[in-house]
Amino acid sequence: MIFKRTSLQDYFFNSQVALTNAVKNEKIYPLVSNYNMTSDKIDQGLTMLTKLMRLDKAKTVANGKQWEARAALYKLLAEVHPIYMEHVNFTKLKCQKNPSRLGRMMLLAPRERSLNGWLRQADTFYDNLLIDTEMVTLLGDNAITQEKLTAAQTKIKEVQQANSAYNDTKGIAQDALEERDALLAEFDLWMKEFIYVCKVALRNHKQLLESLKIQVLSRGYVRQKSESTPADQTVEVDAKTLSKKAEEANNILAKTTEAAEVNEAGAAETVSPVNTGAETGRGAEVQQVMEQ
Repeated sequence: MIFKRTSLQDYFFNSQVALTNAVKNEKIYPLVSNYNMTSDKIDQGLTMLTKLMRLDKAKTVANGKQWEARAALYKLLAEVHPIYMEHVNFTKLKCQKNPSRLGRMMLLAPRERSLNGWLRQADTFYDNLLIDTEMVTLLGDNAITQEKLTAAQTKIKEVQQANSAYNDTKGIAQDALEERDALLAEFDLWMKEFIYVCKVALRNHKQLLESLKIQVLSRGYVRQKSESTPADQTVEVDAKTLSKKAEEANNILAKTTEAAEVNEAGAAETVSPVNTGAETGRGAEVQQVMEQ
């Protein structure tokens, strides 16, 4: 992007200052208009910028909903997993000499590590267990009643619903990110032309360039290459620490909500949208469930 590489919020602010001052400043406008950078053309840039800020805000909102759905999913997983593993282990203990039963309940197959696979495995386990009255009676000897088994299966269904909701919000956030980025690339290209015109038209008026937030390098200054910003790391789920991940997700959600509130509070200022730094298209899919 043009201007100094800072936050997206600064980019919006600097762009708006540059475009507004280019039109309103009586010294600047006659000079840039000589290169066909007219008020109508500058208004096109401002209109594009306004839409871009609106899309960035929509992306931030979608990002927040994605984190909210993710936190709810992790919370349910952390609650149901130990219960499920308790039922699985007692069932294996009771069926050591009956492999056919274990097979029907998918307890002979390797444990699935993807969330969708794990949900399918857990759902099949409870479906076949609950229709096996003898097995339910045997588990009752260890205070694992049919009511507890049914409640656990209901929790599994809730995890399925939460996972579906999370995937929906992730898709919406990704769409919002792509729409914002597409317009951002278009606007950035437009601004590069605007900045070039300004540098040419105001080449003998460095102070006027600075009033447009355009950096003027001193003679002899050697531009240093900026370090590339590392890409956000994909959030992965450690199978043994779902409880910790649920807490982390809630903390991130709280920070996202706080950033959104700060964003709303700044709506009365020149520029309102804030880039939270959590690009939603980069939200990580839940890939694993906890191991025993």
